[in-house]
Amino acid sequence: MAWAPWAMAGAFVAVAVAEALFGARADPASGLRRPATNLLLGILGLLLAALVPLNLIGFAAWVAGEGLAPLPLPPIPLALAALAALLLCSLSAYWAHRASHRVGWLWRLHRVHHADTGVDATTGFRHHPVEQFVSFLFALPAIGLFALPPTAVAIAELVLLVAGIAEHANIRAEGRAWRAAAWLFATPAVHLVHHSSRQAQTDSNYGSLLSVWDRLFGTWRDPAGEAVERIGLGPDQDRDADRWHRQLLSPFTRRP
Repeated sequence: MAWAPWAMAGAFVAVAVAEALFGARADPASGLRRPATNLLLGILGLLLAALVPLNLIGFAAWVAGEGLAPLPLPPIPLALAALAALLLCSLSAYWAHRASHRVGWLWRLHRVHHADTGVDATTGFRHHPVEQFVSFLFALPAIGLFALPPTAVAIAELVLLVAGIAEHANIRAEGRAWRAAAWLFATPAVHLVHHSSRQAQTDSNYGSLLSVWDRLFGTWRDPAGEAVERIGLGPDQDRDADRWHRQLLSPFTRRP
């Protein structure tokens, strides 16, 4: 997906501008070490993805070409196909995210993201490079079952990629309009609860882009009633949060 770096760069610039204008929280760490670590992990993830010949769009094209889908979508306008792909891919992302908190070896990868002691535009880039393949594997069944058109999958992936950065925005997501949006979307206030160091809060609000999955599957916590006192994994692990090389090795050297 050659467009992915450009989409991420565009989303980052837009969110960074919004943070400069409507910032909500001060960065807990001074200097550039934290954002540099986050961005470097994101770049490493993009480089690893570029080395892998298969992606979701290519898989969708292969399924369509081979006619392997048992329940292919009927001929429908691209807009409807893209909406179907977005719903199915976001649902797959929800379960991949939830599994990453429940399954030990998946959590070892995912906790690199949660080790960030702040939440802002750079946090959306902060993932262990290997973790992207977890989301890939969870999305394969939906694409293979319904033969989602490659263009529709590309649109869905673009929207979810941008949402993954926007939901981490360090902005004042308060007021009536934001509360109304939270009924459907994973706003920054909704997702901030998920980054709490309190496990009860961390194990909630898994949805990316859409918050409806959390409401449907019982993992919803209303940000209006949740005070997030601390972000990160806790004092014992925060000391390595901004050391990118230790974060890369942590899934293999440190147990949950």
